[in-house]
Amino acid sequence: MGLINWIFDFYQHSKINDAHRETESLRTEMLQLRSTRGDLDQERLLRAVGELALAVKTLQRAAVEKGICSEHDLRRIAEQVDLEDGRADGRSPV
Repeated sequence: MGLINWIFDFYQHSKINDAHRETESLRTEMLQLRSTRGDLDQERLLRAVGELALAVKTLQRAAVEKGICSEHDLRRIAEQVDLEDGRADGRSPV
């Protein structure tokens, strides 16, 4: 195996390992949204949704303020992403 192939293989394995770690982290985070009885802990769920909303709003504002895109561009892209599941319902599958 040539050096280029070895480097590419090493890179691919590192990306796969990163994805596995991220998946495990998300599973752990999802389990924390459940109470000891197994049902959803609404307070934790609302906190997680609030943190996600804050992150999205921060990225949107930074993109507009840095001139990466306009608010119009963000709305247009959001509409395109919304239609990716075949429905214009203002939501994305989880």
